[in-house]
Amino acid sequence: MNNPSIPDLYKEVQFKDQNTNYRANVQVGACNFSLLINDVPIVQYLEESSGTFNTTSPINNVILKSGKQTYKLILYPGYKDGQPATALSENVLVDINIEGFRYRGYAVEKVVPPVSLVNISAKQQNFKQAGQPVAIFEGVFDIQVPYDITGWSESQDLRKEDPDALLKEILAAYKEFGDIVTTKDSVRLSNLVYQKEKDYAQALFLDQEGTKKQWDTYSSILHAKKLEMEPIENYKLKFYGKGRLVTLERIDYPYAGQPALRADVTDAQGEEYTEYYFYYLHKKAGSNKLELIH
Repeated sequence: MNNPSIPDLYKEVQFKDQNTNYRANVQVGACNFSLLINDVPIVQYLEESSGTFNTTSPINNVILKSGKQTYKLILYPGYKDGQPATALSENVLVDINIEGFRYRGYAVEKVVPPVSLVNISAKQQNFKQAGQPVAIFEGVFDIQVPYDITGWSESQDLRKEDPDALLKEILAAYKEFGDIVTTKDSVRLSNLVYQKEKDYAQALFLDQEGTKKQWDTYSSILHAKKLEMEPIENYKLKFYGKGRLVTLERIDYPYAGQPALRADVTDAQGEEYTEYYFYYLHKKAGSNKLELIH
């Protein structure tokens, strides 16, 4: 039996009147970084480290339930002219905070004031790790959400498995994805991403337009004029979510940290580009099968 369609997932979203959407506001300068919430990457920058990186990123999709949430910020020296630097600069700048919004139609209401996670500036002279190869900042913060999503919280710790056998399973899962998108099998694709998209729809309180847009991103894959999967290469095995999530990431510049699952695409309008796919797999308790969850 097939799952309900992805565009219809909005019908299963609860607590729409309590739709607080949390975001991480990120400003990082003079270094590379990776920010993880609940041990899952939210945003990272692993390229030239000469400028300042600014973004705002939703985090509800890694908030499975209310209470204490963890954060981990890892700073790296980054690259200069394509070559890896060896030490963090004294000019490092960091300002990361979490705040909550509620959407009322086209109106946006701030409902949770900014909570600072990490703040580093030359003015405060509070960066003591200059000259080091890496700096790590960790802590906890509280978040209240109305939902309780199982996600990967009860999944198996994949770090305990034989890494060679696990890698074979991951590569098989990647091949399955490649087979689905290259044969443009919409039913298999919908079934593959269903649980991931169901959890995402709830965490982000998606409405009908939101779940339609989610499926449109997959439809663009199915309607591409050409889609050819790239070889899985130059990668490392990465565990997240306290070992309950696994994926493959590139290790070669300038793709370091990006997903190893990639495709060369010519879209319906004839534009050519390389697409990469975030693909976090887990095993449910009592299961021997890797499944897409995030």
